[in-house]
Amino acid sequence: MAIDIGDKWLGIAVSDPLRLIASPLATVRCESEEAVLDTVDAYVKEHGITLVVAGLPRSLDGSTGQQAVKVQKIIDHLSSKLGISIACQDERYSTNRAREILVKNKGRAKSTRTRDDAVAAALILEDYLKAHNPPGSDGNEFAAND
Repeated sequence: MAIDIGDKWLGIAVSDPLRLIASPLATVRCESEEAVLDTVDAYVKEHGITLVVAGLPRSLDGSTGQQAVKVQKIIDHLSSKLGISIACQDERYSTNRAREILVKNKGRAKSTRTRDDAVAAALILEDYLKAHNPPGSDGNEFAAND
């Protein structure tokens, strides 16, 4: 499962059991750290997740900015609360890529904000899966439902 943590919205995506395909799952309004923690915990339990990939917002030059520090703090708290592995994935451009996909696929000039976040989470998960699931692999080196 991947999450895209924003100031007001939490995008959530999941992979198939072989960890080959990432799909948007939900966007949930979460305006506090507690809301993020509770929401992620609920989805982890509901879907039997054993690994969460969290998007980490880096500056264009790759440095850690104020938003990345804030998100890292939430990730640290999630790790303590969930008791499962949490991996960080660079999320630069994920929201812009999500908007481009939505506009292209829907033929609209504007996309829906809530859908942007779930699609961005799917792109974060897709990037993670590509980096950790080499071409030609069937994904069996991973556990199902992550």
